[in-house]
Formats: sequence, structure tokens, C-alpha cells
Amino acid sequence: MSLTMKSRIPLVLLACGSFNPITNMHMRLFELARDHLHQTGRYQVIEGIISPVSDNYGKKGLVSARHRIAMAHLALETSDWIRVDPWESEQEKWTETVKVLRHHYNESLRSLHFRKEHMRNSWPTERATEDFLSSLDPGLF
Repeated sequence: MSLTMKSRIPLVLLACGSFNPITNMHMRLFELARDHLHQTGRYQVIEGIISPVSDNYGKKGLVSARHRIAMAHLALETSDWIRVDPWESEQEKWTETVKVLRHHYNESLRSLHFRKEHMRNSWPTERATEDFLSSLDPGLF
């Protein structure tokens, strides 16, 4: 990995939604976002996550989460950086986006092991993230 890549801020892209069904445009949005962020020279997108809503979201005509996740797995078979995460879809009721963000942030802290030079003091502390997330209007997402 080049020195330039090492100094970039690592990012995980997260898309929440029904994905009823997942489309080529959903996947294309990930590609466009990653390309733009990489072109800035400041960020390194390390992962993309598709997070389908639970069956209790209440959307008319919503296909079961099991089938939406299966469709997303098929659609993402060739991607080496975007994955489907079932956590949100497994919740008993609709989950606010801020709670999904917290879940994935905490999962990233547990699973990603960046060397000190990758962090550059840019990864927020858990307390700073909690302060930011708690400042959001619950009805916003």
C-alpha cells in the first residue's frame, strides 16, 4: 500500500432501505460514491454495506426480508467490497437509521484493526460519535 493510501481516512459506506428489490442503481450509487471519495485523495472506502429493513417496516408489497437478502446476495456476488448485512432486517420492528449507524459503527470498531498510521486521529472516539448521534433529530431518518 502506498504512502498516499496509508494517509487516507478509512470509510465504510452504508445504505439502509427496503431493497424491494435491490437494483443495479443501488449498486451503482455505491460505485459512484466510492469513486468520488477516492478522487478527493482524502478517503479510502474499505467496505460497502447494504442494510435491508425488517419485515415490520410496514411498506405495502414488501417482500420478506429473507427473500430480499437472498436477492441482494445474488446481485452482489461479483463485488469484493459491498456486502449485505441482515442485522437490521432481523429486528422485531422498524429500526431508526441512527440505531443502524450505531450498530455498524460498533461492529466496525470490533472487527477492523487499523494500524496507528491509518487512524491519523481521524476515527472518532466512541464518546464523540455518541454525542454526534444523540444530537440528531430522531424524526430525521
